[in-house]
Amino acid sequence: MEITVNGEKVFCEEGITLESLIVQRGHDKRQIAVEWNEKIVPKQEYSTSVIQANDVIEIVTFMGGG
Repeated sequence: MEITVNGEKVFCEEGITLESLIVQRGHDKRQIAVEWNEKIVPKQEYSTSVIQANDVIEIVTFMGGG
């Protein structure tokens, strides 16, 4: 199925959870925030949130620095 992640069309398997997508894309869930179809998703819901075709996901990585 096709979804949009950070403005890019990507293909993923049916029934994939948000947490699995995050891991597949190489993110550490402790260092990101996720917006899914224009709603912020609490980290505790990542493993139970099943992605559907045409969903729009934005993954924002926190950067440290000085």
